[in-house]
Amino acid sequence: MEGLLTGRIYRLGGDIELDERVSWCPPGIRRTQAVNCYLIKGPSGSVLVDTGVRLHQADIIEQLDRLLSPGEPLSIVLTRTEMECCLNIPAIEERFTVGSVWYTGGITVPRSKAESKRIAVDPGSSMRVKVMDGVVVELVSPLLRLLPTLWVFDPESGGLLTSDAFTHGGSAVPEAREGLRKFRWFSGADTGPIARNIRDIFRNRDVRAVGPSYGTPFGGTDMCLDQAGELARAIEEMGIQ
Repeated sequence: MEGLLTGRIYRLGGDIELDERVSWCPPGIRRTQAVNCYLIKGPSGSVLVDTGVRLHQADIIEQLDRLLSPGEPLSIVLTRTEMECCLNIPAIEERFTVGSVWYTGGITVPRSKAESKRIAVDPGSSMRVKVMDGVVVELVSPLLRLLPTLWVFDPESGGLLTSDAFTHGGSAVPEAREGLRKFRWFSGADTGPIARNIRDIFRNRDVRAVGPSYGTPFGGTDMCLDQAGELARAIEEMGIQ
């Protein structure tokens, strides 16, 4: 557990062995990778963005115990309705006071006693949502996606939580580029609009930290802008020239 933006956003989770057993791992890679979820601390409650993988369930519960006051209200926002984002909801509900689970897409969230709030944000647009008293976030629907995906921007701190994008943190540059193999269809696509959308998301916001679901976060306004430019250029290079 560590502060992404100290006092406001904290990174939770742990590391996994990255090899051929992991679906998003490029061939030949052997190392560890962080798998992250994030807690946004508000004045009267907190918001958990994704719930981590089952492997880290006990660690995440312990980390939340250290960050949340007894009985503190908690809302959950899912960036995607995939297992690495939502599988720990039941265990978290058993321990903490979860009032709502926000998600997008057509897949139902796992069994939850909390109120489920499905939200639709058109691709390439965003929506400000009050997910907890004192916590208003901007839910950004990027064009860089395979399934319905939300990036969560916290205007108060400048933290942008980017789900399964910007996952090359902590990697050497060749490995980061190799990771784009998961988007094989880019080689036959006009990727210009996707790249422009990434640049626009960062130009139009004061992004001071980027928190991906996998890998090491990026901190500092200049670093975040640089990484957005690098990702946009890599996507452009893979598309139809």
